Amino acid sequence: MNTQNVNVKTATKESSERWVKNIARIIDRAHYNVACAQEAHAHYGDKFTSADTCLYFIRGALSAIFLKS
Repeated sequence: MNTQNVNVKTATKESSERWVKNIARIIDRAHYNVACAQEAHAHYGDKFTSADTCLYFIRGALSAIFLKS
């Protein structure tokens, strides 16, 4: 039988910190995607709407989730 001494408070805290870092990475990637899209739209003279902001934010978040780099 395999037994290990695990401090439940430590394990929970590390798991929580990892979760927070993961969410921060996803949100950061989403904001970066929106900023790049805004720059591209400004460069080419296209109108950048709030719908574009939502679209690029979601696209950036999904790319961070599914294409971990």
